[in-house]
Amino acid sequence: MSQLDVNKNRQKILDTWKDVVDDKTPTNWALYGYEGPTNVLKFISQGEGGIEEMKEDLNSAKIMYAFCRVLDPKTSLYKCVLINWQGEGAPIVRKGTCANHIRDVSNILKGAHVTINARNDDEVDTDIILSKVSKSSGSAYSFKERLDQSQPQEKIGTTYKRIQPNLEINSSERDKFWAAEEEKEKLRQEEERKKKEQEQKKIEDERLLREDADRLRRDSITVEEIQKIEQKTPVASADPEISKDVKIELAIPGLVTEEIENQNKQNNIEDDLGIKAEALYDYQAADDTEISFDPGDIICHIDKIDQGWWQGLSPDGTFGLFPANYVQLLP
Repeated sequence: MSQLDVNKNRQKILDTWKDVVDDKTPTNWALYGYEGPTNVLKFISQGEGGIEEMKEDLNSAKIMYAFCRVLDPKTSLYKCVLINWQGEGAPIVRKGTCANHIRDVSNILKGAHVTINARNDDEVDTDIILSKVSKSSGSAYSFKERLDQSQPQEKIGTTYKRIQPNLEINSSERDKFWAAEEEKEKLRQEEERKKKEQEQKKIEDERLLREDADRLRRDSITVEEIQKIEQKTPVASADPEISKDVKIELAIPGLVTEEIENQNKQNNIEDDLGIKAEALYDYQAADDTEISFDPGDIICHIDKIDQGWWQGLSPDGTFGLFPANYVQLLP
């Protein structure tokens, strides 16, 4: 387990601790915690409003230590309480790392009559704490420690025995427990990572399948549709009326001349339209880069930019892309 560092902020910790143990000062609580993810102990806050005020600064996601001065209801004497706060939301691994730090904390925050382990606000209830204080073996005297921490400390000459539940726990067994918990946490994190990778792969595979299906839908048509088109295309046949029409046209030279002129004009117009194609199917544009058309529509000014996709001008005057296999070229 990592050693607690009490030296970096030692003077500030001792000064705020002295304010609490000195019953001549109004300060009756001080709160301590860690510098970020390190094992460096630091002072956090202090106040004069007692346990209820101190509870407002407790963080359910962190490991913290509170040193409080309370009035023993049994003897009307001041007593000191050390609270080992292990928030319910604190990481399990962090709890394991800090499991033995309470011993080092109690060595620098000396004089606690009662040590309380708490995980939530209900366990830091004022009435519960006062009840434990009144039941402690040291309820017959008032503790006052004002010795300079720089001088060697002598044992307190009192008749009480401070209760320290954490010392009664087998240290070796506790270390094994937290090591096992840390290993479980690593396994859980590894399982979560693998699960996320599998979910991401599944999403990616589904996306690729959708893209492939979309591409097949746009780039190909079925044999059945081709056969339907061929069946609908009329076969050219000899018109018995042709000879009669020719005779009539030959009989009226003026009409023949007019027809030739009209035909020439039509050819000029068609030449201006470039490559043309007739729509075989209905197609709706997927975005503003494509055009829409209905079966039978004529698309002109066609540019064969790709084997599967062309671009051209639709009857409504829109110019854009369309699938080449949805149309047939006109001569």
